[in-house]
Amino acid sequence: MPNPKGCNQRDEDTDNVVHDENIHAKPVRDGRTRVRSSAAPPAATTADLITFAEASARIAASGGGAKALAAHLADTLDAAVLVEDAEWRHLALAGAGSRSVPPSVRELLDRKATDTGEGVALSANAGPGARAFAIRVGDTRLGWLAIFPSAGIPPTSGYVRLTAATIAVELSREAGGSKGRRRSFWDRLLARAYDDPAEAREDASARGITLSAGYVAVAIEPEGLDESAAAQKMAEIRRVCLDVLGSRSGEVVVIERGGGFFFLVPAPLEVDAANARTAATMIPKALTRAHADVRIVGGVGTHFEMLNVATSVDQAREALTIARRMFGGARIMPYEDLGIYPLLLRGGGTREELQRFSERVLEPLRNYDEKHQTELIRTLRLFFDVGQNIKVAAASLNVHRHTVFYRLRQIGEIGRLDLDSPHDQLTLRTAIALDALGN
Repeated sequence: MPNPKGCNQRDEDTDNVVHDENIHAKPVRDGRTRVRSSAAPPAATTADLITFAEASARIAASGGGAKALAAHLADTLDAAVLVEDAEWRHLALAGAGSRSVPPSVRELLDRKATDTGEGVALSANAGPGARAFAIRVGDTRLGWLAIFPSAGIPPTSGYVRLTAATIAVELSREAGGSKGRRRSFWDRLLARAYDDPAEAREDASARGITLSAGYVAVAIEPEGLDESAAAQKMAEIRRVCLDVLGSRSGEVVVIERGGGFFFLVPAPLEVDAANARTAATMIPKALTRAHADVRIVGGVGTHFEMLNVATSVDQAREALTIARRMFGGARIMPYEDLGIYPLLLRGGGTREELQRFSERVLEPLRNYDEKHQTELIRTLRLFFDVGQNIKVAAASLNVHRHTVFYRLRQIGEIGRLDLDSPHDQLTLRTAIALDALGN
């Protein structure tokens, strides 16, 4: 019979709950080395489940929270355990070690599938045997508990269901406090639940929140975090980001989700939004100055009024994804600087969206041409048509080649583009092509 004693001992240095390693029958230990077995784990007996439940209850009673409960389950199942709430905010990760665990199971889970108690199988990208179990109170789903077993064998559901039920109690308790009430407002706002600004402001005021007229969203995710230092690094990232993004226009809202953060920076005016975008791009340098020793990737949405801040969040998430996939991460990219990539990421756009993209890229150049009677757009179009040959372009325009060089430099400065960058060239070529098709 496993010995439950010591399950609630607390490490005073880390404030984490330390659990008895004998709570569940596991492969035999020799000293400090655990001998892993590739065979299927033995079925849990009633006594095992009772002992596990008692240990989980003690952890919860001592304030261990989702993180300690996840660690207890990970140790019992010899698996990585990821806990996320209903809005895909990262709550806990345990047992990953050196294994690669996705920051979220949001894209790996068929949310139409029904969890009958045995969990929902994740996509093949999650690894063999990986499953997600719903964290519920009654019919309300509060989150997901994902298991990534070392041996690739689906986990014993009894332990997982007990853990999910205990975490559900913790989440319900938290949601009832003032912090939960404030968070629920932002959840509703980002879910586009408000149709009227007055209704949103009234609800926010009732929860002690002062809203700004507009916001800019900044998405930040760490890359390659060591599990043992993840909590500390996430706290450092949060602190540095708040220092850099701090606004005189109001309180910066922090939303944890999917293993990272969304920061909603108050921006009543466009100048505030421009300052927020500039500040966000400086976060990697600020982390370096703070000796945080962490690599991040991020994106910045455009400026939106309060009621439509969810669109800025969506843009920030898209910018983060593009920064990671196309530019190798380790940077924070504003959505406005990504050109055609957001449309490509979505698999295309409507005719109206494509036309708006073309107008957004070419409008600064077209306005300059109209005001100064220049030919920047014509020069750019011809420059690409002749294979970027300055001499041929100059001859076709009947100007000196130095004039072509000067115009190209103007195009880069006015459009905030680098004509030597293949990415910016793709944006300009696509905008010119769409402009021609639209006419």
